[in-house]
Amino acid sequence: MFSLAACSSKVSNDMADRDPNLTVPATHERILGVSFFNGSVRDAVERARQTGGLIAIPASPALLKLKYEEEYRLALQRADLVLADSEFLALLWRLVSGRRLKKISGISYLKCLLADSDVREKEKLFLIVASNAAKNKAINSLRERGFPIDPGDCNVLEPAAHGQEHALLFEIEKLRPQHVIIALAGTAQEKLGLYLRDFLLYRPSIHCVGAALGFLTGIEQPIPEWAERFHLGWLSRLMSQPRMFFPRIGIAFALAAMIFKYRSEMPRLKTRWADV
Repeated sequence: MFSLAACSSKVSNDMADRDPNLTVPATHERILGVSFFNGSVRDAVERARQTGGLIAIPASPALLKLKYEEEYRLALQRADLVLADSEFLALLWRLVSGRRLKKISGISYLKCLLADSDVREKEKLFLIVASNAAKNKAINSLRERGFPIDPGDCNVLEPAAHGQEHALLFEIEKLRPQHVIIALAGTAQEKLGLYLRDFLLYRPSIHCVGAALGFLTGIEQPIPEWAERFHLGWLSRLMSQPRMFFPRIGIAFALAAMIFKYRSEMPRLKTRWADV
């Protein structure tokens, strides 16, 4: 189910009442040149609904690309809200700075958003997914939970497709949903989200949730509730994909090296993976 105890309080701001000055109070931590939100998941959802804009939730592997992908660097720097979906990042930051960083997973964030009765009853969703199978799963799952979603509210963006961004822009402008949920792999979703935010003629909340939507709808291997509760989603995924053990160890070492070297600063941009 989409219910979440941390999201029990109701947000009263409607789309028409959004004002960038009406944000919930929160602190931020600047890590690798990116300003990470350092509040609760409920506050993150309230802030996203109040102000709209681009919400990014990068995991550890994506952060490594800050050194190599200029467009991705720009997307995270210009995002309106960035959440830390990595317990390891929080641990590294505690070691480096002595300060705490609150981890908010994409799953807990999406659960909190969808648990809000106003989102379900009054606000329109528009989904962008990577396959027809993901589209069908998302539509059926959301309908079972009371969301009035039609096939036209969920669009498939092929990984190798070019030019679809313009068609999506026009479709979203026509439907004017309050929430655009982008569930794509890699760094493509943040780049798409920034494009949509900058060129739409109104300001929806654009949530880049990656695989989180698939975990909730069943298109991805579900993460057990206990793993999510104790911030052990990484362990659950590792157990279900043991072949990823050594690549994840490599990612952990690479991220640790970046954090200890650059701390709050954006890493120097490199043109090739082999550059040093």
